[in-house]
Amino acid sequence: MASFKLDFLPEMLVDHHSLDSSPVRKKMNGVLDHPDQPDIDAIKMFVGQVPRSWSEEQLRELFEPYGAVYEINILRDRSHNPPQSKGCCFITYYTRKSALEAQNALHNLKILPGMHHPIQMKPADSEKSNAVEDRKLFIGMISKKCNENDIRLMFSPYGQIEECRILRGPNGLSRGCAFVTFTARQMAQSAIKSMHQSQTLEGCSSPIVVKFADTQKDKEQKRLAQQLQQQMQQLSAASMWGNLSGFHSLGPQFLAVSLYLQLLQQSTFTGNALSNLHQVSGLNTMQNLAAIAAAATATQGTSSTSSIMTTSSSPLSALTSSGPEGANLFIYHLPQEFGDQDLLQMFLPFGNVISAKVFIDKQTNLSKCFGFVSYDNPVSSQAAIQSMNGFQIGMKRLKVQLKRSKNDSKPY
Repeated sequence: MASFKLDFLPEMLVDHHSLDSSPVRKKMNGVLDHPDQPDIDAIKMFVGQVPRSWSEEQLRELFEPYGAVYEINILRDRSHNPPQSKGCCFITYYTRKSALEAQNALHNLKILPGMHHPIQMKPADSEKSNAVEDRKLFIGMISKKCNENDIRLMFSPYGQIEECRILRGPNGLSRGCAFVTFTARQMAQSAIKSMHQSQTLEGCSSPIVVKFADTQKDKEQKRLAQQLQQQMQQLSAASMWGNLSGFHSLGPQFLAVSLYLQLLQQSTFTGNALSNLHQVSGLNTMQNLAAIAAAATATQGTSSTSSIMTTSSSPLSALTSSGPEGANLFIYHLPQEFGDQDLLQMFLPFGNVISAKVFIDKQTNLSKCFGFVSYDNPVSSQAAIQSMNGFQIGMKRLKVQLKRSKNDSKPY
Protein backbone atom coordinates (compact mmCIF):
# COMPACT_ATOMS: atom_id res chain seq x y z
CA MET A 1 0.00 0.00 0.00
CA ALA A 2 2.86 2.34 0.80
CA SER A 3 4.31 1.75 -2.65
CA PHE A 4 0.98 2.69 -4.25
CA LYS A 5 0.76 5.95 -2.35
CA LEU A 6 4.38 6.78 -3.14
CA ASP A 7 3.65 6.72 -6.88
CA PHE A 8 1.17 9.57 -6.62
CA LEU A 9 2.98 11.85 -4.21
CA PRO A 10 4.26 15.15 -5.64
CA GLU A 11 7.72 14.87 -7.17
CA MET A 12 9.54 16.86 -4.55
CA LEU A 13 8.10 14.63 -1.83
CA VAL A 14 9.06 11.54 -3.80
CA ASP A 15 12.60 12.81 -4.20
CA HIS A 16 12.98 13.50 -0.50
CA HIS A 17 11.46 10.15 0.33
CA SER A 18 13.49 8.12 -2.11
CA LEU A 19 16.86 9.74 -1.41
CA ASP A 20 18.77 9.65 1.81
CA SER A 21 19.71 13.20 2.76
CA SER A 22 22.62 12.10 4.93
CA PRO A 23 26.09 12.84 3.52
CA VAL A 24 26.99 9.15 3.55
CA ARG A 25 24.63 6.57 2.09
CA LYS A 26 23.94 3.17 3.55
CA LYS A 27 25.68 0.10 2.18
CA MET A 28 24.30 -1.05 -1.17
CA ASN A 29 25.07 -4.35 -2.90
CA GLY A 30 27.92 -4.95 -0.48
CA VAL A 31 29.75 -1.81 -1.64
CA LEU A 32 30.78 0.99 0.69
CA ASP A 33 28.69 4.15 0.58
CA HIS A 34 29.12 7.08 -1.76
CA PRO A 35 29.35 10.71 -0.70
CA ASP A 36 26.28 12.90 -0.95
CA GLN A 37 27.06 14.15 -4.48
CA PRO A 38 27.77 12.09 -7.65
CA ASP A 39 31.17 12.14 -9.32
CA ILE A 40 32.01 15.20 -11.41
CA ASP A 41 31.76 13.17 -14.63
CA ALA A 42 28.52 11.37 -13.73
CA ILE A 43 25.86 11.20 -16.47
CA LYS A 44 22.18 11.99 -16.14
CA MET A 45 20.34 9.40 -18.22
CA PHE A 46 16.91 9.58 -19.83
CA VAL A 47 14.92 6.33 -19.67
CA GLY A 48 11.87 5.66 -21.83
CA GLN A 49 9.43 2.76 -22.20
CA VAL A 50 8.78 2.54 -18.43
CA PRO A 51 5.39 1.30 -17.13
CA ARG A 52 3.27 4.25 -16.03
CA SER A 53 2.32 2.39 -12.87
CA TRP A 54 5.91 1.99 -11.66
CA SER A 55 7.17 3.99 -8.70
CA GLU A 56 10.64 5.32 -7.98
CA GLU A 57 11.25 2.38 -5.65
CA GLN A 58 10.46 -0.14 -8.39
CA LEU A 59 12.76 1.70 -10.79
CA ARG A 60 15.47 1.77 -8.15
CA GLU A 61 15.27 -2.02 -7.86
CA LEU A 62 15.72 -2.25 -11.64
CA PHE A 63 18.72 0.07 -11.83
CA GLU A 64 20.67 -0.55 -8.61
CA PRO A 65 22.24 -3.86 -9.74
CA TYR A 66 24.46 -1.74 -12.00
CA GLY A 67 25.60 0.68 -9.30
CA ALA A 68 24.53 3.07 -6.57
CA VAL A 69 21.73 5.40 -7.71
CA TYR A 70 21.91 9.07 -6.70
CA GLU A 71 18.54 10.21 -8.00
CA ILE A 72 15.49 8.99 -9.90
CA ASN A 73 12.94 11.49 -11.17
CA ILE A 74 9.79 10.24 -12.91
CA LEU A 75 8.38 12.68 -15.45
CA ARG A 76 4.74 13.38 -14.61
CA ASP A 77 1.82 14.98 -16.37
CA ARG A 78 0.66 17.63 -13.88
CA SER A 79 -2.50 18.35 -15.81
CA HIS A 80 -3.97 15.35 -14.00
CA ASN A 81 -4.81 15.26 -10.32
CA PRO A 82 -2.94 13.51 -8.91
CA PRO A 83 -0.05 13.87 -11.46
CA GLN A 84 0.42 10.75 -13.59
CA SER A 85 3.63 9.21 -14.89
CA LYS A 86 4.48 9.85 -18.55
CA GLY A 87 6.20 6.48 -18.79
CA CYS A 88 9.73 7.87 -18.65
CA CYS A 89 12.21 9.15 -16.09
CA PHE A 90 15.65 10.59 -15.45
CA ILE A 91 18.22 8.62 -13.47
CA THR A 92 21.60 9.72 -12.17
CA TYR A 93 24.15 7.25 -10.84
CA TYR A 94 26.98 8.22 -8.54
CA THR A 95 29.50 7.13 -11.16
CA ARG A 96 29.69 7.40 -14.93
CA LYS A 97 30.72 3.76 -15.16
CA SER A 98 27.49 2.58 -13.54
CA ALA A 99 25.38 4.60 -15.98
CA LEU A 100 27.18 3.19 -18.99
CA GLU A 101 26.91 -0.37 -17.67
CA ALA A 102 23.17 0.06 -17.15
CA GLN A 103 22.80 1.46 -20.65
CA ASN A 104 24.74 -1.45 -22.18
CA ALA A 105 22.61 -3.98 -20.29
CA LEU A 106 19.17 -2.42 -20.78
CA HIS A 107 18.98 -0.14 -23.84
CA ASN A 108 16.99 -1.83 -26.64
CA LEU A 109 17.37 -5.16 -24.78
CA LYS A 110 15.00 -5.43 -21.80
CA ILE A 111 11.22 -5.12 -22.11
CA LEU A 112 9.47 -4.25 -18.86
CA PRO A 113 6.14 -5.84 -17.83
CA GLY A 114 3.18 -4.51 -19.81
CA MET A 115 5.36 -2.73 -22.39
CA HIS A 116 5.60 -3.58 -26.10
CA HIS A 117 9.06 -2.08 -26.76
CA PRO A 118 12.42 -2.41 -25.00
CA ILE A 119 13.80 0.22 -22.61
CA GLN A 120 15.32 3.30 -24.23
CA MET A 121 18.24 4.62 -22.19
CA LYS A 122 20.52 7.42 -23.34
CA PRO A 123 22.23 10.53 -21.94
CA ALA A 124 19.75 13.31 -21.28
CA ASP A 125 19.74 16.32 -23.61
CA SER A 126 21.55 18.33 -20.95
CA GLU A 127 24.48 15.87 -21.27
CA LYS A 128 24.96 16.30 -25.00
CA SER A 129 27.46 19.06 -24.39
CA ASN A 130 29.73 16.31 -23.08
CA ALA A 131 29.90 14.52 -26.43
CA VAL A 132 32.92 12.32 -27.13
CA GLU A 133 34.21 14.67 -29.85
CA ASP A 134 34.42 17.44 -27.23
CA ARG A 135 36.62 15.30 -24.97
CA LYS A 136 38.76 13.37 -27.45
CA LEU A 137 42.38 14.42 -28.01
CA PHE A 138 44.81 13.63 -30.79
CA ILE A 139 48.35 13.09 -29.52
CA GLY A 140 51.09 13.34 -32.13
CA MET A 141 54.86 13.04 -32.03
CA ILE A 142 54.96 10.33 -29.38
CA SER A 143 57.75 7.77 -29.19
CA LYS A 144 57.02 4.61 -31.12
CA LYS A 145 58.23 2.72 -28.06
CA CYS A 146 55.29 4.00 -26.00
CA ASN A 147 52.35 1.72 -25.33
CA GLU A 148 48.84 2.54 -24.10
CA ASN A 149 49.85 2.35 -20.44
CA ASP A 150 52.66 4.85 -21.01
CA ILE A 151 50.23 7.30 -22.60
CA ARG A 152 47.72 6.81 -19.78
CA LEU A 153 50.40 7.54 -17.18
CA MET A 154 51.43 10.63 -19.11
CA PHE A 155 47.91 12.09 -19.26
CA SER A 156 46.22 10.71 -16.12
CA PRO A 157 47.30 13.74 -14.00
CA TYR A 158 44.75 15.82 -15.94
CA GLY A 159 41.71 13.68 -15.19
CA GLN A 160 40.00 10.36 -15.65
CA ILE A 161 40.70 8.74 -19.02
CA GLU A 162 37.81 6.97 -20.69
CA GLU A 163 39.78 5.53 -23.60
CA CYS A 164 43.36 5.47 -24.81
CA ARG A 165 44.34 4.07 -28.20
CA ILE A 166 47.62 4.15 -30.10
CA LEU A 167 47.33 4.16 -33.89
CA ARG A 168 49.13 1.18 -35.38
CA GLY A 169 49.98 0.04 -38.88
CA PRO A 170 49.08 -3.33 -40.46
CA ASN A 171 52.22 -4.78 -38.88
CA GLY A 172 51.05 -3.78 -35.41
CA LEU A 173 53.78 -1.19 -34.94
CA SER A 174 52.97 2.24 -33.54
CA ARG A 175 52.59 5.12 -35.97
CA GLY A 176 53.74 7.58 -33.35
CA CYS A 177 50.33 9.02 -32.53
CA ALA A 178 47.36 8.21 -30.31
CA PHE A 179 43.86 9.21 -29.23
CA VAL A 180 43.01 9.94 -25.60
CA THR A 181 39.40 10.48 -24.49
CA PHE A 182 38.77 12.07 -21.10
CA THR A 183 35.50 11.91 -19.20
CA ALA A 184 35.09 15.71 -19.23
CA ARG A 185 36.05 18.49 -21.65
CA GLN A 186 37.73 20.52 -18.90
CA MET A 187 40.21 17.69 -18.38
CA ALA A 188 41.03 17.61 -22.09
CA GLN A 189 41.56 21.37 -22.13
CA SER A 190 43.91 21.13 -19.14
CA ALA A 191 45.92 18.44 -20.91
CA ILE A 192 46.26 20.59 -24.04
CA LYS A 193 47.33 23.62 -22.03
CA SER A 194 50.00 21.72 -20.11
CA MET A 195 51.24 19.14 -22.62
CA HIS A 196 51.12 20.67 -26.11
CA GLN A 197 54.71 21.15 -27.34
CA SER A 198 55.94 20.78 -23.76
CA GLN A 199 58.60 18.17 -24.53
CA THR A 200 60.21 16.19 -27.31
CA LEU A 201 59.92 12.46 -26.81
CA GLU A 202 62.49 9.83 -27.72
CA GLY A 203 62.87 9.29 -31.46
CA CYS A 204 60.71 12.30 -32.41
CA SER A 205 61.87 15.21 -34.55
CA SER A 206 59.63 17.83 -32.94
CA PRO A 207 57.73 18.44 -29.67
CA ILE A 208 54.62 16.48 -28.73
CA VAL A 209 51.36 17.63 -30.34
CA VAL A 210 48.23 17.68 -28.17
CA LYS A 211 44.99 18.98 -29.67
CA PHE A 212 41.32 18.12 -29.98
CA ALA A 213 40.78 15.28 -32.45
CA ASP A 214 39.18 16.16 -35.77
CA THR A 215 35.41 15.80 -35.85
CA GLN A 216 33.67 14.23 -38.83
CA LYS A 217 32.96 17.72 -40.14
CA ASP A 218 36.65 18.66 -39.84
CA LYS A 219 37.64 15.51 -41.73
CA GLU A 220 35.20 16.29 -44.54
CA GLN A 221 36.48 19.85 -44.85
CA LYS A 222 40.09 18.63 -45.00
CA ARG A 223 39.18 16.05 -47.62
CA LEU A 224 37.55 18.72 -49.79
CA ALA A 225 40.52 21.04 -49.32
CA GLN A 226 42.92 18.28 -50.40
CA GLN A 227 40.78 17.54 -53.45
CA LEU A 228 40.73 21.19 -54.41
CA GLN A 229 44.51 21.44 -53.98
CA GLN A 230 45.05 18.40 -56.22
CA GLN A 231 42.69 19.80 -58.80
CA MET A 232 44.48 23.14 -58.80
CA GLN A 233 47.79 21.36 -59.36
CA GLN A 234 46.33 19.40 -62.26
CA LEU A 235 44.78 22.53 -63.69
CA SER A 236 48.02 24.43 -63.43
CA ALA A 237 49.68 21.65 -65.42
CA ALA A 238 46.88 21.87 -67.98
CA SER A 239 47.36 25.61 -68.20
CA MET A 240 51.09 25.12 -68.78
CA TRP A 241 50.30 22.58 -71.50
CA GLY A 242 47.99 25.13 -73.10
CA ASN A 243 50.76 27.74 -73.16
CA LEU A 244 53.29 25.28 -74.59
CA SER A 245 50.81 24.23 -77.27
CA GLY A 246 50.24 27.80 -78.39
CA PHE A 247 46.86 28.05 -76.64
CA HIS A 248 48.18 30.65 -74.19
CA SER A 249 44.98 32.62 -74.34
CA LEU A 250 43.10 29.62 -72.91
CA GLY A 251 45.20 29.28 -69.74
CA PRO A 252 42.58 30.50 -67.26
CA GLN A 253 39.84 28.48 -68.90
CA PHE A 254 41.97 25.37 -68.67
CA LEU A 255 42.51 26.26 -65.04
CA ALA A 256 38.77 26.18 -64.51
CA VAL A 257 37.67 23.29 -66.67
CA SER A 258 39.03 20.26 -64.76
CA LEU A 259 37.14 21.08 -61.58
CA TYR A 260 34.03 21.64 -63.64
CA LEU A 261 34.35 18.34 -65.47
CA GLN A 262 34.96 16.43 -62.29
CA LEU A 263 31.85 17.90 -60.70
CA LEU A 264 29.97 17.09 -63.87
CA GLN A 265 30.98 13.42 -63.74
CA GLN A 266 30.00 13.10 -60.07
CA SER A 267 26.57 14.65 -60.55
CA THR A 268 23.28 12.83 -61.04
CA PHE A 269 21.30 14.42 -63.84
CA THR A 270 17.59 14.84 -63.31
CA GLY A 271 15.50 17.52 -64.94
CA ASN A 272 17.71 20.46 -65.84
CA ALA A 273 21.00 18.62 -65.62
CA LEU A 274 23.61 21.17 -64.65
CA SER A 275 21.30 23.04 -62.30
CA ASN A 276 21.51 20.05 -59.98
CA LEU A 277 25.25 20.20 -59.49
CA HIS A 278 26.07 20.41 -55.79
CA GLN A 279 27.03 23.83 -54.53
CA VAL A 280 30.59 24.23 -53.34
CA SER A 281 31.45 26.70 -50.61
CA GLY A 282 28.16 28.48 -51.09
CA LEU A 283 28.77 29.27 -54.79
CA ASN A 284 27.36 27.52 -57.81
CA THR A 285 29.57 25.65 -60.25
CA MET A 286 30.03 28.40 -62.80
CA GLN A 287 30.75 31.00 -60.14
CA ASN A 288 33.50 28.77 -58.80
CA LEU A 289 34.93 28.37 -62.26
CA ALA A 290 34.82 32.11 -62.77
CA ALA A 291 36.58 32.66 -59.45
CA ILE A 292 39.35 30.20 -60.37
CA ALA A 293 39.71 31.73 -63.79
CA ALA A 294 39.83 35.20 -62.29
CA ALA A 295 42.62 34.11 -59.96
CA ALA A 296 44.56 32.78 -62.93
CA THR A 297 43.99 35.99 -64.81
CA ALA A 298 45.33 38.02 -61.92
CA THR A 299 48.53 35.98 -61.82
CA GLN A 300 49.00 35.97 -65.60
CA GLY A 301 47.99 39.58 -66.16
CA THR A 302 45.54 38.67 -68.90
CA SER A 303 41.89 39.38 -69.49
CA SER A 304 41.07 36.26 -71.45
CA THR A 305 38.32 35.16 -69.07
CA SER A 306 36.09 38.17 -69.43
CA SER A 307 33.57 36.13 -71.38
CA ILE A 308 33.29 33.37 -68.77
CA MET A 309 32.98 35.92 -65.98
CA THR A 310 30.19 37.68 -67.80
CA THR A 311 28.38 34.48 -68.57
CA SER A 312 28.65 33.06 -65.04
CA SER A 313 26.96 36.08 -63.54
CA SER A 314 24.38 36.36 -66.33
CA PRO A 315 23.98 33.02 -68.16
CA LEU A 316 23.60 33.29 -71.93
CA SER A 317 20.60 31.91 -73.69
CA ALA A 318 21.47 29.41 -76.41
CA LEU A 319 22.21 31.09 -79.73
CA THR A 320 21.79 29.67 -83.20
CA SER A 321 24.54 31.39 -85.19
CA SER A 322 27.62 29.58 -86.47
CA GLY A 323 31.25 30.43 -85.93
CA PRO A 324 34.08 30.66 -88.47
CA GLU A 325 35.42 27.58 -90.26
CA GLY A 326 36.90 25.10 -87.79
CA ALA A 327 35.11 26.63 -84.80
CA ASN A 328 31.89 24.57 -84.98
CA LEU A 329 31.47 21.26 -83.18
CA PHE A 330 29.04 18.37 -83.26
CA ILE A 331 28.52 16.61 -79.91
CA TYR A 332 27.05 13.10 -79.85
CA HIS A 333 25.82 10.86 -76.98
CA LEU A 334 24.51 13.66 -74.79
CA PRO A 335 22.43 12.67 -71.74
CA GLN A 336 18.69 12.65 -72.49
CA GLU A 337 18.12 15.35 -69.87
CA PHE A 338 20.56 17.84 -71.41
CA GLY A 339 19.14 21.08 -72.72
CA ASP A 340 20.66 24.02 -74.58
CA GLN A 341 21.76 25.75 -71.38
CA ASP A 342 23.45 22.60 -70.06
CA LEU A 343 25.36 22.19 -73.31
CA LEU A 344 26.37 25.84 -73.23
CA GLN A 345 27.69 25.66 -69.69
CA MET A 346 29.59 22.42 -70.31
CA PHE A 347 31.60 23.88 -73.18
CA LEU A 348 31.90 27.43 -71.92
CA PRO A 349 35.22 26.96 -70.05
CA PHE A 350 37.08 26.44 -73.37
CA GLY A 351 36.25 29.80 -74.86
CA ASN A 352 33.59 32.23 -75.99
CA VAL A 353 30.55 30.18 -77.05
CA ILE A 354 28.36 31.96 -79.59
CA SER A 355 25.95 29.07 -80.16
CA ALA A 356 24.85 25.93 -78.30
CA LYS A 357 21.91 23.83 -79.48
CA VAL A 358 20.54 20.39 -78.55
CA PHE A 359 18.48 18.79 -81.33
CA ILE A 360 14.89 17.98 -80.34
CA ASP A 361 12.56 15.43 -81.92
CA LYS A 362 9.56 17.49 -83.08
CA GLN A 363 7.12 14.63 -82.59
CA THR A 364 8.14 13.54 -79.07
CA ASN A 365 9.67 16.86 -77.99
CA LEU A 366 12.55 14.83 -76.52
CA SER A 367 16.25 15.30 -77.09
CA LYS A 368 17.87 13.35 -79.91
CA CYS A 369 20.98 13.22 -77.66
CA PHE A 370 23.19 15.22 -80.03
CA GLY A 371 23.79 18.90 -80.66
CA PHE A 372 26.29 21.48 -81.81
CA VAL A 373 28.46 24.17 -80.23
CA SER A 374 30.08 27.10 -82.05
CA TYR A 375 32.99 29.22 -80.79
CA ASP A 376 34.23 32.49 -82.16
CA ASN A 377 37.63 30.95 -82.94
CA PRO A 378 38.98 27.52 -84.01
CA VAL A 379 41.53 27.34 -81.16
CA SER A 380 38.73 27.06 -78.58
CA SER A 381 37.04 24.28 -80.54
CA GLN A 382 40.29 22.29 -80.68
CA ALA A 383 40.73 22.71 -76.94
CA ALA A 384 37.17 21.45 -76.38
CA ILE A 385 37.80 18.40 -78.57
CA GLN A 386 41.00 17.60 -76.67
CA SER A 387 39.24 17.64 -73.29
CA MET A 388 35.69 16.55 -74.05
CA ASN A 389 35.94 13.86 -76.72
CA GLY A 390 35.48 10.57 -74.86
CA PHE A 391 34.47 12.32 -71.66
CA GLN A 392 32.11 10.05 -69.69
CA ILE A 393 28.83 11.28 -68.23
CA GLY A 394 26.95 8.50 -66.48
CA MET A 395 26.90 5.51 -68.84
CA LYS A 396 27.69 7.58 -71.95
CA ARG A 397 30.92 8.83 -73.48
CA LEU A 398 30.72 12.04 -75.48
CA LYS A 399 31.84 12.12 -79.06
CA VAL A 400 33.07 15.61 -79.98
CA GLN A 401 34.24 16.44 -83.50
CA LEU A 402 34.34 19.32 -85.95
CA LYS A 403 31.10 20.04 -87.76
CA ARG A 404 31.25 18.92 -91.34
CA SER A 405 31.15 21.49 -94.07
CA LYS A 406 27.99 22.11 -96.08
CA ASN A 407 29.32 19.97 -98.90
CA ASP A 408 29.52 16.91 -96.64
CA SER A 409 26.59 14.67 -95.87
CA LYS A 410 24.52 15.19 -92.74
CA PRO A 411 25.62 13.39 -89.58
CA TYR A 412 22.69 10.96 -89.58
